[in-house]
Amino acid sequence: MKTKILVYGVLGYTGNLFLERALDRSLPIVLGAREKELSETAQRLGLEHRVFEICETQGIAARLSDIRAVVNLASISSSVNRFLIDACIQTGTHYVDLAAECPDMIEVLERHDAAHARGVMLMPGAGFNVTMTDIAGVIASESLAEPTRLCLGFATFGKASRGTIMSLLRSATEPGYTRRAGELVSARSALQRRTFRAEGRDYSLISNASMGDVITSFWSTRIRDISAYSYYPWILAQFMRGRLNWLRVFLERYSRWLFAPGPSDGELDSRHTYAWAQAENARGKSATVVIKGPHAYVLTVKAIGRIIDQLVRNKVNPGFTPPSFFGRALIEGIDGVRITVAVDSHPMTHGTADAALPAVRADAGDSSGVSGNSGRAEGDASGGSRPWLRWASGPGR
Repeated sequence: MKTKILVYGVLGYTGNLFLERALDRSLPIVLGAREKELSETAQRLGLEHRVFEICETQGIAARLSDIRAVVNLASISSSVNRFLIDACIQTGTHYVDLAAECPDMIEVLERHDAAHARGVMLMPGAGFNVTMTDIAGVIASESLAEPTRLCLGFATFGKASRGTIMSLLRSATEPGYTRRAGELVSARSALQRRTFRAEGRDYSLISNASMGDVITSFWSTRIRDISAYSYYPWILAQFMRGRLNWLRVFLERYSRWLFAPGPSDGELDSRHTYAWAQAENARGKSATVVIKGPHAYVLTVKAIGRIIDQLVRNKVNPGFTPPSFFGRALIEGIDGVRITVAVDSHPMTHGTADAALPAVRADAGDSSGVSGNSGRAEGDASGGSRPWLRWASGPGR
């Protein structure tokens, strides 16, 4: 029986942070990376390790014969991750990663049928970006009768890692998606604004069409209209609007020298994050959820540690699975996490592009649709061999 959990990419910023703040050496964890320097880290921690590249399916599969699940912490493109995912499906190994953008989600979703047939769970988005908003969206949807619309967003503060910055710069000008009537619809980022209130302060979010939440939350809430937003610096919003492209290219080209590997320990301990979700129904009633958490990277590694514990216990779900499968217990109890829910019966006001709308008080925000050119980007998750997933009975619910 396969019992080991392979944690791949542990020499990057997030991987190192996991080893420092969330590693439970009592669990059957195997460390993985492509760098030979891994042997020194593994020896220091007294753990088994495996050094290999993830660019060829059969070679990877040979390394997974005794692995129950792979947790991928490496910042690697979906075009590379697919080899690791295919090897996991081939060997009956569950798969978890931190990928949070639409192309990554679609890459995983396309393998749902094959994974489901093999009893393999595929869980992208297990980091802060999706985990917090996915759970917030489920709580909001379950706090309201017959929700028809869902808006999601997050706000992070402090420095990002070099890998995160490079990813943001690369994807800033790429089109993405919103969801309308159950379909993925082409959209561009930074064309709309929403505001939410937390701890007496308003936070202005811009639409972020690259966020994979329009896919994960569709599976976890059944809501057919979903929009995603982010709290980003002014300069990144300009890049998303196609402005200052020369500066974006310059920063991307020289990011290795311009940006630090990641936040310092002091910043990790002093900063916090918010996730926001607002569900609305046809009668104009809304439910708003704000989740406050520790620094995004701290929340990520703590959540990953809890996911690994569940994998060891063999708590899995076959096929494409959002992080909310594990319920709000996945984040509750982590230092700094606080969940606020507010239900408002006032009619909602829907704005137009680039309109800053007033916040609903009591930790609430505003909700609206995003227009775009219709473009189907995935199979129908509601029928055939792609059943709706809902886990109202999950832990902590």
